[in-house]
Amino acid sequence: MIRRLIDFFQFAIIDRMDFRKIQELIKRREYIFSEHADEERTKDQLTVAEIEQAILSGGVIDERLDDSRGESRLITGKTLSGKLVHVVIGLRFGMPVIVTVYIPSKDKWIYGKIKKR
Repeated sequence: MIRRLIDFFQFAIIDRMDFRKIQELIKRREYIFSEHADEERTKDQLTVAEIEQAILSGGVIDERLDDSRGESRLITGKTLSGKLVHVVIGLRFGMPVIVTVYIPSKDKWIYGKIKKR
């Protein structure tokens, strides 16, 4: 019973998609990597370590709180080698899910943070 309450409160914190908590879980490698994200990672020649670095160094540039698929955050960050990376993180089973990753196009993004119209 006590363990269930602890689990509930841990999930209650992450259910709000607190970015610092997400970063902490990424550091501990307590997250889910979607098949789609892995395909996109491979296409853009990114390593899992680079994606983790981007999340840990980055910040939230867009929030989708009312999406029918569940709330998500678009994060922009840099790898140690300076590559700019976008990562979409959702939430599933109380854990962060890396939904997709990509290198933002200069045709669509200004400084990788502002979407061109």
